[in-house]
Amino acid sequence: MLAFNLPNSLSRLLTTIPGRTLLIFLFLYLLLGQYCRYAFYRDPTSAFFDPSRAYEHIYSLQRQRQADAFIQAANSSSHAKNGSQVPRPATTMCLGIATVERPGEQYIRLALGSLMEGLTEDERKQIYAVILIGHTDPERHPIYHEPWLQTLSDKILTYDTLRKDQFDLLSHWEHEKDYRRKAIFDYTHLLETCLQSGAAWIAMIEDDTIAVAGWYPRTLAALDVADAQNLNRLYLRLFFTEQYLGWNRESWPTYLLASLSVVICVASTLVALRNLGHYPSISGWTIFTAAFVCTPAFILLYFLAGKLSMRPLPPGVHEMPNYGCCAQGLVFSPAAAARAVDQLKETELGFVDMILEAWADAENLARFAVVPSLLQHVGGRSSKGDDFGVAAAAGRGMAVAERIFSFGFEVYERRGDGVVYPLILRGSG
Repeated sequence: MLAFNLPNSLSRLLTTIPGRTLLIFLFLYLLLGQYCRYAFYRDPTSAFFDPSRAYEHIYSLQRQRQADAFIQAANSSSHAKNGSQVPRPATTMCLGIATVERPGEQYIRLALGSLMEGLTEDERKQIYAVILIGHTDPERHPIYHEPWLQTLSDKILTYDTLRKDQFDLLSHWEHEKDYRRKAIFDYTHLLETCLQSGAAWIAMIEDDTIAVAGWYPRTLAALDVADAQNLNRLYLRLFFTEQYLGWNRESWPTYLLASLSVVICVASTLVALRNLGHYPSISGWTIFTAAFVCTPAFILLYFLAGKLSMRPLPPGVHEMPNYGCCAQGLVFSPAAAARAVDQLKETELGFVDMILEAWADAENLARFAVVPSLLQHVGGRSSKGDDFGVAAAAGRGMAVAERIFSFGFEVYERRGDGVVYPLILRGSG
């Protein structure tokens, strides 16, 4: 039996160029791995994603405090409206929010408070705010008689004006807890009401969101950019969750070809350097180690680091036809809103965002998103049910609603000039 002396074998290996190359590679690889753990924990597309830290509310807590203070001030305001103000001739945007009673906190306070907080007097005059109380008996909603609702909204919409057959159908859906059909009806009802306002834009916002400071001028600027790129547009998205923007399975042939190209390029370069006499001491084993061991390992680390970490979306307006999720904030033109109403009325069951996405795919309609999101989803429980089912079990014990989260929203920062700036989605936070 041949004796094998491990220490001597390692010593001989480390005296060779391939051995030293491998040792240097291992050191750098471990160092880079630790850096990835430190820098990319907030990227949901990364293998180094850490949900215990990534879902931390940072900027949204600041906005919640500001929204709370604004609501308290509105509660004590003596300038309450009658809740049925007609749209102003200069209305630029109709803001539609449907709200239902939720267990515990009523997120609509934060939603409307953050949307109104910080608006200039002129900006507020450009907005027609419509709040739909989504109950056949509006008294069920805790906010219905709160003073701030009258003060901050331009129209409080209830089901009182519906036909009897529509009202009875809604009552049936409420009793049967048929949230999906009712959600489609509410969304359509709000869109139709906003269309009647004559506003240039219609923003549909869910009641469990919170808005970044300066959301309104940012949205108008983004709409101008989107218009310049494609007028055949369904919506501008104000919220998206980054968790679906990773390396897509359907693109694996592209990723494989690019990876093979890098390996071949490294191998070819090393062979050329040796053959041209620049580095004649490069051995075949060195070339093999560098090209076929180290390079694939670095490529693997590149993909493990996450797409948003390696290819971050720069702040601005981006076309996002896939993987945007969800319907927390969509802005329509009147023409697009009218077509969306027709499409939703033809659909009896489903989720609003999925219905709109399927239609946009079929009609080849462009969809744009503002990066980072201008809204954050703060709801801990869904108003549509299915919060702790199979999907939740796959989410590390978190409810489905809790994982609808904008990681980019939480890294907004405020500098000395008072303006809120977006940061790239990385860093230790």
